[in-house]
Amino acid sequence: MMEIILNIICKILLQTTICSYLTISISKIFDNKDYSKLQIILTIIISLISAISCDLVKGLFPLSNTILGWIFWFINVKFILKLSYVKSIISVTTSFILTAITELIAMFIGINLFSMSSEEILNSNYEACIIIILQIILLIILTNIIKYILKNYSNIKTIIKDMNFKQSILIAIILFSCTIPQLIIFLFNRYSYSWYFIIINVIQILIICVVIFTYLKKSIEKEKAENDLITSELHNKTMAGMVDGVRTLKHDYNNIMQSLNGYVVTKQYDKLQEHINKVLKECNIVNTLSVIDPKIFNEPAIYGIVGAKYFSALGQDITMELDIVTNIAEIQFPMPELSRILGILLDNAIEATSKLEQDKQYIRLEMKFDNRKCADVIRVINTYDTSIDINLDEIYKKGVSSKKVKSGIGLWEVKKLIAKVPSAQIYPTIEKDKFVQNIIIEKI
Repeated sequence: MMEIILNIICKILLQTTICSYLTISISKIFDNKDYSKLQIILTIIISLISAISCDLVKGLFPLSNTILGWIFWFINVKFILKLSYVKSIISVTTSFILTAITELIAMFIGINLFSMSSEEILNSNYEACIIIILQIILLIILTNIIKYILKNYSNIKTIIKDMNFKQSILIAIILFSCTIPQLIIFLFNRYSYSWYFIIINVIQILIICVVIFTYLKKSIEKEKAENDLITSELHNKTMAGMVDGVRTLKHDYNNIMQSLNGYVVTKQYDKLQEHINKVLKECNIVNTLSVIDPKIFNEPAIYGIVGAKYFSALGQDITMELDIVTNIAEIQFPMPELSRILGILLDNAIEATSKLEQDKQYIRLEMKFDNRKCADVIRVINTYDTSIDINLDEIYKKGVSSKKVKSGIGLWEVKKLIAKVPSAQIYPTIEKDKFVQNIIIEKI
């Protein structure tokens, strides 16, 4: 009896080792960051729970332990190691295939090495542990091969980095569809298969992977070309606006100077100040346009959304200033989500300030790095109708502030997007009759 208990404990600990090692190693490959001691400990605990649970439900229905194991695996990579959904799907899919392949190879070697059937090996004490240890060795070898490939073939790493959610789901479905039927065949035949059979299956999986990555490469290159075209069009529009602004100022230079001189001679200083403000406004437009540059907005998603909202504000004669003094590409926040957040906040700012008199319409976007907080600080500032009482504690609740202040539209969605990143927070303030949305994104 004691021998059986020790055998079960040994198997569970070895399975926990496999799960923990694969979870952390594969996640590191695709996420390219180190994990804290707490994350590693929690990963091991979840893996242990997974191993015990899978052993309990074994035989409940076909592949019951496998399905339960991959549910725990996804929980580990998504909620403990904090990978994005795309990277979580890729990590789990890769881990599944590696586990299936190494288990089959280890069992095949065990059948031939011990001259025992797969059923006899699984019910044994010594041999079953040897098979699991052999599987761990094979997993270490394969994960290091994957690391080497990704390190030396940057195209594959770029494809994985640029992959979207739908593409990752499609790949997972294809690979699972090709792998699971083969695994079922092996299980039902009690791992009784020849060398040539496993070689054919490995070649099949390799061919499928090559086809998938070829398709993804072309698809991503097409999307990148389309995004580059949009970026180029926006940049050309910005440059054209700058050129037109400079030409206008240059053409009117003599007239401007004569006008200023006339106000000085007649001592109409109040009108002089008004005229100077008008000229400065035109100069500010040219200066702001010079800031909308791909070199400053070095992240296409942010460059596109800010440029679009700037020209939208400009078309409504709303003054919009930009103060960008941080490396946007290094902000530790998913760029698609950040572009959505900025789009909502800037739309709300335009909507709120457009209701005011023209001389009071003002928006400012600040993106700075705060060395004291070791965080990127993003602020969207806009004027608003001060006669409306804004409850700052309520504006992020669904459907609350949108009835009173247009600055509330979409803020519930913004709050949800911010909440997905533990190192980020958002809070509103009112500063000198201006409504301010403050986003703090800490460096990890």
